[in-house]
Amino acid sequence: MATWEALGEVATVVQLSGLDAGRLISMIVKAANTARMHKKNCRQFAQHLKLIGNLLEQLRISELKKYPETREPLEQLEDALRRSFILVNSCQDRSYLYLLAMGWNIVYQFRKAQNEIDRYLKLVPLITLVDNARVRVSILVLVLVFVSLFSLSSY
Repeated sequence: MATWEALGEVATVVQLSGLDAGRLISMIVKAANTARMHKKNCRQFAQHLKLIGNLLEQLRISELKKYPETREPLEQLEDALRRSFILVNSCQDRSYLYLLAMGWNIVYQFRKAQNEIDRYLKLVPLITLVDNARVRVSILVLVLVFVSLFSLSSY
């Protein structure tokens, strides 16, 4: 039985691949609002992620994912969000008896998921700093090219 359950989770992860952080967070919030078990944990977790999602929308994540040094931590954040969706979604699909027996473990999994997401979010200031430095270098190169073209045309 556990192997069928694992296959179902793998299929869910494959279906979720390619979704960005904002879309994943909105799916988690929606799943949390319809959870049958651990409603309080699901909704608190979703509320935390909703705040994060609102802030992440302000970043140009698709632009940041073009560069390998900023892509990797953002993709790891999205992987953590995919696992979080599976966790929240499991609160809809499990039987009452299973959730009663494994309740402590699910609470631990929520805490673990939130800590993992928060760990990646701590990297966001560094990611934006790297991006800002890249933008400044690009602007500087453009200015130097413009100045050299302007100085050549004045002769």
